Formats: sequence, C-alpha cells, structure tokens
Amino acid sequence: MTADRLREFKNTVPFKPFTIHMNDGSKFKITDPESLVVHKDWTVDAIVLLPRGEFRFLYLKNLSHVSGRGTLPKLGGRRRRREGGEN
Repeated sequence: MTADRLREFKNTVPFKPFTIHMNDGSKFKITDPESLVVHKDWTVDAIVLLPRGEFRFLYLKNLSHVSGRGTLPKLGGRRRRREGGEN
C-alpha cells in the first residue's frame, strides 16, 4: 500500500469509514478523515490520531490491507497496456 493510495481512501468524497489492517494483526478504524495524517511529502509513513491525545505512527510497508464498505475510491496510477502494445 502506498501513501498515495491511502490518501485516496482518506480523501474520498463523501468520506467512507475504512479500517487499516497491519501485518502484526493490529487494526485502526478511520471514521473521520482528520484522524489520519499522510503528509504530501511522505511516501511510506502515516499517523493515526486516537482518542485521549494518543497517536500511532504507521510504517506503510507493514500495512497488510485496507477494508471498508461501499464503492471503491477512484484509484489513480498507471493504466494497463492492452495486448499488442496499444493503449
């Protein structure tokens, strides 16, 4: 999971809650887009803000998957090339 992809989940309009699952089994339910911080210059890091002023620093290479409900956010990125080298 890249930081850009995580930003896309966070910035979906209207926002849809989702859960970040880490490789160690921990998970973080994101119910408010403001509770997830992925700075525009960060590529493999994020911060989840928790109740009572706590936070967790996430190393995105340890992120297993993201789950949620509803339609997928628009995912940017490369387009696949079709057979024969045409776009």
